[in-house]
Amino acid sequence: MRETISDEEGFDGMRDGAGRVTIAAGVGFGLMTVLAPVGLVALTAGASVAVAAGMDRIAFDIPARPLDEALAAFGRQAGVQVSGAAEVVAGRRGGAVQGQFSVDEALGRLLAGTGIGWITEADGTVTLLPAPPSDGTTRLDPLTVTGSRRAVETATGPVQGYLATRTFTATKTDASILETPLSVQVVPRDVIEDQGSLNLKDVYENVSGVQQAGNTLNAQSEVLPMIRGFESPGLLRNGLRATSTGAVDLVNVERVEVLKGPASILYGALEPGGVVNVVTKRPQAEAAYVLEQQLGTDELFRTSVDLTGPVTTDRDLLYRLNAAYTDAGSFRDEMDVDRYAVAPSLLWLPDDDTELLVDLAVVHEEQPYDTGIPLDTDGRPLVDPSTFFGDPDLDGRTIDDYTAAYQLTHRIDETWTLRNQLQFHRADSKNEALRPRGVGDTATGSSLRTRYQNEDRREDEIQFVLDATAAFHTGAVDHEVLLGAELIRQDTDFRRSRVNGPDITISDDPQVDFPVPANLPVERVQGTTEWAGLYLQDQISLLDDGRLKLLLGGRYDTFRQDNESNGVATPDIEEGAFTGRAGVLYRLTPQYSVYASVTQSFLPQRPGILDRSGSPILPEEGLQYEVGAKAAFFDEQLLATVSVFQIEKENVAVFDNALYNATGASAYLADVRERSRGFEFDLTGQVTDGLKVIANYAFTETETLSNPDDPAAVGQPLGGVPRHKARLWMTYDFQEGDRAGGLDLYGWGLGGGVRYTGTSTAQFDPATELDDYIVTDAALWYAWGGGRVGLNLYNLFDEAYIVRASDRSIAHPGQPFAVLGSLTLRF
Repeated sequence: MRETISDEEGFDGMRDGAGRVTIAAGVGFGLMTVLAPVGLVALTAGASVAVAAGMDRIAFDIPARPLDEALAAFGRQAGVQVSGAAEVVAGRRGGAVQGQFSVDEALGRLLAGTGIGWITEADGTVTLLPAPPSDGTTRLDPLTVTGSRRAVETATGPVQGYLATRTFTATKTDASILETPLSVQVVPRDVIEDQGSLNLKDVYENVSGVQQAGNTLNAQSEVLPMIRGFESPGLLRNGLRATSTGAVDLVNVERVEVLKGPASILYGALEPGGVVNVVTKRPQAEAAYVLEQQLGTDELFRTSVDLTGPVTTDRDLLYRLNAAYTDAGSFRDEMDVDRYAVAPSLLWLPDDDTELLVDLAVVHEEQPYDTGIPLDTDGRPLVDPSTFFGDPDLDGRTIDDYTAAYQLTHRIDETWTLRNQLQFHRADSKNEALRPRGVGDTATGSSLRTRYQNEDRREDEIQFVLDATAAFHTGAVDHEVLLGAELIRQDTDFRRSRVNGPDITISDDPQVDFPVPANLPVERVQGTTEWAGLYLQDQISLLDDGRLKLLLGGRYDTFRQDNESNGVATPDIEEGAFTGRAGVLYRLTPQYSVYASVTQSFLPQRPGILDRSGSPILPEEGLQYEVGAKAAFFDEQLLATVSVFQIEKENVAVFDNALYNATGASAYLADVRERSRGFEFDLTGQVTDGLKVIANYAFTETETLSNPDDPAAVGQPLGGVPRHKARLWMTYDFQEGDRAGGLDLYGWGLGGGVRYTGTSTAQFDPATELDDYIVTDAALWYAWGGGRVGLNLYNLFDEAYIVRASDRSIAHPGQPFAVLGSLTLRF
């Protein structure tokens, strides 16, 4: 079979009986290189797959330019093998291709008006045909595009290997990381599986300048990050906000994206350090069934399933079901965890231009409330790291987290695409525990002062987002414009009972039995917060080859807070804020780029944060300056990012201790300013066949610039932020033909790495210093067509260390040596 298609007709591909399109062009890894001296253009090809029609498009960003350069860009972004006489394209100019297109659509746009047509062979070969000669000159040989389609990465889809090249979080579009003037890192699913990660705090280790935040040790739920020295108040889930409970199970996580620096331009109220976006798995057209069983140290037992495939025979309705159950102990006494997660989703593809994704997620967790162990004045533990300071008969912590969302995407025409998202999120948490309030030192020993606290919190949040994107050009300038609107309503109901608890003698075996007094008074705080935001962004490509990129955007937010404390209304808060972002990137070569950006953030104060006059304190504001460079190596299979940044945050509220000591009244001061600046390096990808690497380093210098309540704090570093942090992780999958002593190693893989965390101070007590530490991990696995068996070793040399501390009374010891075994079966 042969189908001849001209440049006027375009390329519709070949449809199968199910109404799908099998793209004829080949797609694969690599960097297309134009070899003018020998008249060749070449690129390696990857593995073939059939791609569903319509929505499985690639994000192209190819300005109008000479056709040979346009084909090179086309190869980098789509992955094709092109060979033949370069004279076919000499002297011709390729058309602009910007936006989401299938390979065939992009090729049609690229060749429009060139006089070049093409034919498609049954084996998937595409041959570009030069215009027939009309002056008797010699006919040129055709230019042939060969290869097979591989799974092309999108900003919300799976990644093959360790290196992601696309991001959604940075711009709310499918953008090239190499061409975005921001620091953004992506941790794909393969990394999570190779490292045996069970929670987000483990994932954060793969990104420079990011670590777990929070002042409790509930490792399965305390997943909020600290980025560039500032704690994030929440996460994003598929680009939508999630409340601060942070209940996330990795069973349905496809990739974790970290955008460093202020992101208020796209996502509203946030800390200036950055934001984490958890991207969940999407339904797939090909049926797949995965069962995984994990067993580990401290009686860890975890079972998970991942089921996906078509619901209908024409594959216009797809499903996915992820579920996991975890029952585990801990190296910490009394810290058993019981947890389940269920996440079903449906994807409807009614036509080539429309998709509707509906997904649900439920997470339930029960675990004792762990406040860690006390420290001596030198920052070293006073007891064995396993010691539990609390009453095991108290209820501890229970979390119920529910999310229901849909995303509707429709391509109106070749320029405009609409995306509508709606999400409801409910987070219920109950906490009953004895919480440390400080360490009392005497000549005969030390004791831990405690307070009994019983909390019940519910947060309901509904979010509506409407985005419109347009790809077009004005003269020689190419644009990708984003226009969006966001509405959020959050209702909070918080109840708390508390009373002073016992002083617990500090020892390796504290005996605690606290009878809870009856009829404790209940404090209740209720609040409603409403946000509305409008934003505009333009990604601009300049110069003939598009090597100069501009990123410009602005957003205006209004928000209103209505709060009530113990039945008494507090002053309503109504504020507005403008945030902007500007960035520039210049591609020195197709593989190397430099960039600079300036970005802003804002974050409203918590309810009840009032000054001495009873007036609300203005929102926190952040400003970041950043410069950096990006480089791609080994046929763009390895990506490096280097950045230097400075962030200043003002209007930070602190408690007015002077007023409280003088009058007993409570108020806050807002003249505190903080700064974080530093250097970061990230390297991710594949060096050679089978050899993958993740390397990162962060130097973070933080400082309090002003604090009217505590002048002694000026010049001191922010608590909990290590000055140095680094990781190296490498894996090798043995290739076909690899042997050792006659043993065939194909299918085996091994990995290992080290994590270094430098000295830091306790979060709320700069006088308490924490030692630096190095942790070594290792992994071994064997994979075959139907499954994988793996072994992960954590803290191989059983290093004793403190991860973080709030003060001397609350410190979090790190995981000692542990083992995790896993068996994965694929059907």
